[in-house]
Amino acid sequence: MAKKDAVRHEHVTEGKKLLEQWGLSLARLQDQSVTVAMVQEHIGKNPAADVALAALLGNYPTPEVGPVLVAWEGQTSNKELRHEIRRSLYKLSQKGLTTKRAEPAPAIFAPLEPEGYLSPIDGRGDRLLWLVKAKAGGGLHYLSAVVNEPEGLRYFDFAEINRKKLRQMRQDFATRMQMVLVEAPWRYCDAVMYEGYERAKAKEDKETDAYLAFRTHLLTAPAQPVEVPLPASLETVAIGADETLLQTSAPLLQEPELQLWMLDHERAHHYTDKISQVQESPLILNRLQQQDRLQTVIDSAIIEVFAGEPGMAYARRLEETAFYLAATDREEAAKRALAVSLALKRSTQGGKGIPFCEELIRQSIALHYHEEKQHEQEESRGSLIMRPSEFAARVQAARGQRRGVR
Repeated sequence: MAKKDAVRHEHVTEGKKLLEQWGLSLARLQDQSVTVAMVQEHIGKNPAADVALAALLGNYPTPEVGPVLVAWEGQTSNKELRHEIRRSLYKLSQKGLTTKRAEPAPAIFAPLEPEGYLSPIDGRGDRLLWLVKAKAGGGLHYLSAVVNEPEGLRYFDFAEINRKKLRQMRQDFATRMQMVLVEAPWRYCDAVMYEGYERAKAKEDKETDAYLAFRTHLLTAPAQPVEVPLPASLETVAIGADETLLQTSAPLLQEPELQLWMLDHERAHHYTDKISQVQESPLILNRLQQQDRLQTVIDSAIIEVFAGEPGMAYARRLEETAFYLAATDREEAAKRALAVSLALKRSTQGGKGIPFCEELIRQSIALHYHEEKQHEQEESRGSLIMRPSEFAARVQAARGQRRGVR
């Protein structure tokens, strides 16, 4: 105690020196050349001075001092100062000036809000979302859903689990499936799930009917539309105006989550078939003509795949991917993903002129074309039937040989 008193005395002494410099003293309060309001103006200027001011007011027993000290006590977290204020309030009470403190408001225990978790979007447009909420009596309500962009709700599950199980599930996804689920605002996860349910319902998908019943275990209020929760560092106006981000967007395909965004075989086959027709056509006379026709096929793919509703679906996928990349500490990649999303939203030619989109189409077509040709070669080795293009090639070769003999 002696040590505490010594520290207090030191602070009061230091503070008194400041009060003297400011012209504040008990004598000046008593002769009313200084008012309590004038004293209040100096509160907060210096910690030691505050302690001295609290002690000064305790020695000036007037009705207006008590409310000032009580209000001050409620505003400060400084233990030494609060102690000095209470000492002064006690002095005032000894003089018959008791000031009532406001009764503390009863504690209101608001229910814990849900937690949201989000996976990256895959090449088909699917992502996994979780909603988790503490339940009465312990444990967690867990609602999981796979929602496609743009098709809607594909799958959902509900269970009661504990916190340990939740951690294990996240760890399993990260290690076994190489998929990290990041924390995301629960309102956004709820909005995506509910929107997916509405889309599935519009297609009369009866398997999704139970979703609403499971949702009521966590939430009763209707879901509200929520924008993609981009962090403040991803400022859309600045990123949309930065052409460098857009022009350097092709390397986004090197990010692990986007490496599987290639077109599926069914979608790519439409274009690989056209390329095969160009290469096998006897009407194309030279290599330059052939290259021109091939580029026309690729350009049409770049426009068609990213135009209209499919283009808007890609724009939303990329916007959400920007959130995911930022949440996993890849700020520059996140900016590029958002730049592509914004460019698609304002484009009138699909993915034309957007390096990310153009590169995705080129890689997709090249990948599927190579696989198809490899498959055809394997089939031809075991077949006695010769395709027309193979027959024409052999005839041309035979003619060349005959010319050489002559």
